[in-house]
Amino acid sequence: MNEQRIKKAKAIFDSSGPVVRNALLLENKFCSKDVAELAEKGYIFKIKPGYYAWQHEMEKLSDIEFVSQFLPQAVFAMYTAAQYHNMTTVNPLTVDVALPAEMRTPILPDYPPLTIYKSVRNIYKIGIEEIKMQNCTVKMYDRERTVCDFFRMRLQLGEDIALEVLKNYMAAAKNLQKLYEYADALKVKSVIKPYVEALT
Repeated sequence: MNEQRIKKAKAIFDSSGPVVRNALLLENKFCSKDVAELAEKGYIFKIKPGYYAWQHEMEKLSDIEFVSQFLPQAVFAMYTAAQYHNMTTVNPLTVDVALPAEMRTPILPDYPPLTIYKSVRNIYKIGIEEIKMQNCTVKMYDRERTVCDFFRMRLQLGEDIALEVLKNYMAAAKNLQKLYEYADALKVKSVIKPYVEALT
């Protein structure tokens, strides 16, 4: 493969990447043999079937940015959101994402490990905010939604982690009206409210 073809491939990733689908490469006249050669020479690598990344560009991305590239519907949630919002001291072992329940779970890459939470769309959409990171913009649950999610999952994760997240939320900028609004919609207001009152 000559230098001009490599530059053309790089231009595709620059404009649409750093992760692109194989179908886009085919549309731009890169056959399977071309893709294999680009991978063999270390320009690209396969993330999962049908998805490729430009090697040097991917090295610049954090795990969150990387996941957002091949799973654009993902909203970063639970421990990932709590860590981003400085509401937990726990270092998560996986990247936690939320997806709408009706979405088929896609084939996932080997790295980074993901934990997927699914919920019906009217629950999934509560509290989504767009976060501008260094290399791209990602969707993440805001601080109030993150507090509510830990109380929703308190029986599975432990009440102590839910309380840690709430205490850190209360110690920083807070919006109790929004917190109660979310908690009401997510059916945890009666659980959260006594703790909030005790910390106020």
